[in-house]
Amino acid sequence: MRKACFLIFLSLVSGILAFAQDDAQYQAWMKSIPPTLGAIRNAADNAAATGDATKLADTFDNVTAFWKARNADDAVKLAQTAAEAARAIASGSGEKAANLQKIQGTCGGCHSVHREGSAGNYKIK
Repeated sequence: MRKACFLIFLSLVSGILAFAQDDAQYQAWMKSIPPTLGAIRNAADNAAATGDATKLADTFDNVTAFWKARNADDAVKLAQTAAEAARAIASGSGEKAANLQKIQGTCGGCHSVHREGSAGNYKIK
């Protein structure tokens, strides 16, 4: 009985630690987005923005997976929209400025529902 209780306790602790690690990784992804968007915005054209746009698409793919694991369909859809717009920039299809607006347009919708706190002290809901 003690062994069973210990195993249950251990799996709960492991789950909590994994969840905390996921949150930390998620926050790192979120913090990487503004400078990457800035680099894309400052690139002379789509060709110069390809590397950063690919990096941004990959980041939003990770964000999509994060929210899928939490069954947050609204956040999944917003992250997918941002990833698609970043891929469009990377591939040179569409106007860079319009795709940047599309990406930035997804931010507020997700933040207003899935983020709480104030600048420097945000938490994931």
